[in-house]
Amino acid sequence: MPESTVNTIAVLIPTLNAGESFQHLLCCLQQQTLKPAQVIIIDSVSTDKTTEIAEKQNCKVIKINRSDFDHGTTRNLAAAKATGEFIIFLTQDAIPADENMIEELIRPMQADPNIAVCYGRQLHRPDAKPLEHFAREFNYPEKSLLKTKNDTETLGIKTFFCSNSCAAYRRSIFEKLGGFKNNVITNEDMLFAAKAILNGYSVYYSAAAKVYHSHPHSLPQTFKRYFNIGRFFADNRWLIKYARLGNYGGEMLKTGIKTFWKERKPQYIVMLLIEFVIKAVAYKTGWYYQLLSSTYLQAKCLKF
Repeated sequence: MPESTVNTIAVLIPTLNAGESFQHLLCCLQQQTLKPAQVIIIDSVSTDKTTEIAEKQNCKVIKINRSDFDHGTTRNLAAAKATGEFIIFLTQDAIPADENMIEELIRPMQADPNIAVCYGRQLHRPDAKPLEHFAREFNYPEKSLLKTKNDTETLGIKTFFCSNSCAAYRRSIFEKLGGFKNNVITNEDMLFAAKAILNGYSVYYSAAAKVYHSHPHSLPQTFKRYFNIGRFFADNRWLIKYARLGNYGGEMLKTGIKTFWKERKPQYIVMLLIEFVIKAVAYKTGWYYQLLSSTYLQAKCLKF
């Protein structure tokens, strides 16, 4: 594809105090071989210079109250302001690894009209710690992959895996399927990918569309993240019927142990095991919390 501005591409980025690196992200977008016609920022009342930086880069800025943010509704609001055939979602800390990121996201979708979503490869940052490094390589391998409904038996939960840290959506299919679920706790991207696949569309993982996106999580942050994931799956239990969630965690643990043993880093095996236990406890706690909350609300509604 020649270098050009493609009128059918919009980039959408939710922000909250994006920091100094945000300027670099916006500059990288303008250096792409396929430049977006629109860059839309939807900001949750940042107190730093995020919106000022965006406006100086000629981005469209939408401001919302911080209390109104949620992963699905906020992105739907931004998508409603976009025009053209493709919308690309990025997070504020995902930096294109080269000038071909957008081109490599769009390329498979132009070749195959049945692809609803194409998400990119997330590389660990140069200063990332070994656990971050391993997680990125496990979830984002070097080989691209087309995923369809036929893959649920072999890939399990990975069939529906998708990340809005770097993902392109075909707007016609996005709108036809109703966009993201509003008021979703987390994993709005996985939920849409599952909906697309189960409706006969496909999801493509492009290992050639690369961003740098990794960050360390403290143990409390890890607990909170997997607590919310547990809540998400309690609200969307139909996913597990197709995906066999339990296999994913076990596979990741076994692969991690083998990797760190081979690299002679036994201390990271211990850290991986601790992290795995925290994730499992957090997930189950979130799961039962959500089930009990739903039961309580239903009982309260019936009472009145």
